Amino acid sequence: MLQLTNSLTNLKIFIDKFKRASNTGQFRYSYKYYEDVVNHLAEARQHYYIQQILEHQKRFKRDMTNEPFVVRLISLYGKSRMYDHARKLFDEMPELNCPRTVLSANALLTACVNSKRFNQIPELFKELREEFAIEPDEVSYNVVIKAFCDTEDTDSALEMISEMEKNGCECNLYTYNTILDALYRNGNILEGDRQWELMKNKNLEPDIRTYNAKVRGLIVDKRITEAIVLLDEMKGKGLSPDVYTYNGLINGFVKEDDLMQVKHWYAEMVKNKIVPDLVTFRIIISFSSKKGDYKFGFELSKESLIQKINVGRLNLQGVLDGLLKESAIDEAKELVKLVNGSRFIYYKLKLAD
Repeated sequence: MLQLTNSLTNLKIFIDKFKRASNTGQFRYSYKYYEDVVNHLAEARQHYYIQQILEHQKRFKRDMTNEPFVVRLISLYGKSRMYDHARKLFDEMPELNCPRTVLSANALLTACVNSKRFNQIPELFKELREEFAIEPDEVSYNVVIKAFCDTEDTDSALEMISEMEKNGCECNLYTYNTILDALYRNGNILEGDRQWELMKNKNLEPDIRTYNAKVRGLIVDKRITEAIVLLDEMKGKGLSPDVYTYNGLINGFVKEDDLMQVKHWYAEMVKNKIVPDLVTFRIIISFSSKKGDYKFGFELSKESLIQKINVGRLNLQGVLDGLLKESAIDEAKELVKLVNGSRFIYYKLKLAD
């Protein structure tokens, strides 16, 4: 495989080599490689070269009559937030002698969502049905429901679920995970619980994502004791809490201003070999400083730096200032050394003169 360079000077050379390699059928169907290259170019905001690569594929006329092949290109445009190009390719499919079915329609809907064109989703969904006579399937509805949930329009998402079932499409666990996450996150606990019961009545067993949504909902509703009970229910069904479960509980006890319980659940997390993430460290380090437990904040700051997780200058400075206030000079020096020796070159910490 070609090696993608970080040098923009050599980028055009790489793109030319990529196009030549595309002449090989085996290379053209290396979707993972195409995805990696396009993602890399998108991160570098080299959308011109993404267009160059994907437009180049049109010369392979036999492949372009194959809907799954075209769907790949539409999806790659979507992942690069190039919705207009994805739409143009979808509109060109008849000229390319390529059928348009619900498969390509779903790719276009997803491209619209990935491009953050949420306001265009309702009209596009209607257009695909009425102008292109493409009947939506479960995937279509789930994409639209996700778009509504991402914009916190849970009322429209619930209406779409009703329409989905009315038209003979079954809600699956993905559907319920999407709507439950949005409802509980926004504090609509009653509707979340109602949808939970509907899901259970359909014999859909909740997974870890479903339980995490409910844990967050209970915490939003200040029912943290029930959230802990829910953990036991999860474990009884063979589901192990993950980092998101623990982060929810830790955040709940931060809101309760209970450092002892925050420490307890952090210890449980470590004991169960769950690796803390950025959210874990930021929540606890900030809260430890607020509560004046700078030694605990120091231990977590040290662990985050060892794991190369950037918890932010203000969090680290808060811990350092607290250590100095308590004359914990050795810990303060160690923290400064760790920060200044880390890869986070955006800031440096120093001891007061």
